[in-house]
Amino acid sequence: MPLPPLLIRPMTADDLDGVLLLEETSFSDPWNRALYEHELNDNRLSRYRVVVPSSTASGLPDVIAQGGWMLFGEEAHILTIAVRPEFRGQGIGRWLLLHLLAEARGEGCDSVVLEVRPSNEAALRLYETLGFVMISRRKRYYPDKEDALVLMLEGLDDARLWGPLAGELEGLTGQMADGEIVNGES
Repeated sequence: MPLPPLLIRPMTADDLDGVLLLEETSFSDPWNRALYEHELNDNRLSRYRVVVPSSTASGLPDVIAQGGWMLFGEEAHILTIAVRPEFRGQGIGRWLLLHLLAEARGEGCDSVVLEVRPSNEAALRLYETLGFVMISRRKRYYPDKEDALVLMLEGLDDARLWGPLAGELEGLTGQMADGEIVNGES
């Protein structure tokens, strides 16, 4: 299915119905409206973004993907990232994650951490291709008692790491703005 032009913008309260639907379809332990409202209104260290069609006349869902991160000094913590199931595998998740990394770098972060389920093989592949490495395991982290793998990407402030990622982000941004599908990516 060809994609219409997409863009990434800050999440607002008006996006929450679409974000919550995405949470329900993506996670066994979805975040609720109150948590998102707190993050958007009260947490000055968090940043949340949505991927949306650039035109409201596209006939697509209002929210295609969402992601968020929190600033901890010189470290960013990716808190959430999800793509609607029918849009997975087209590079949208990779594009959004690279965008979040660019924001974190722009705010002075030199490293990024996140938790991921060992059973989420697609996410693990994505993170590994971007240079994340496992630094620890949190036993029984999730409500269903599955462990979490803690992954880290270091060196966002190093041009040797960031240069290729920035180039990829620029290319994906152009492709998504033109509605081009990127096959085989998350």
